[in-house]
Amino acid sequence: MSAAKKKNTLEYDWDPRKSVVIRNVGDKNILLDLPTGQFRLDIGRSFRMTPEVADLPQVKELIAAGAIELDE
Repeated sequence: MSAAKKKNTLEYDWDPRKSVVIRNVGDKNILLDLPTGQFRLDIGRSFRMTPEVADLPQVKELIAAGAIELDE
């Protein structure tokens, strides 16, 4: 049996000073498979995420391919 969640609380304390910006610089929309679920990153769009996103194999591959950029 799983533990009950507390109402009005976050599982992760978000600190905007400790975030990275992920940007789609490629010519195709990207569907990222994140631990929290799928996330669509459209062409030319950027999004602020937790730094742990840089450790995901899919993100590393996309950075190496030049499809996305990661700014701290």
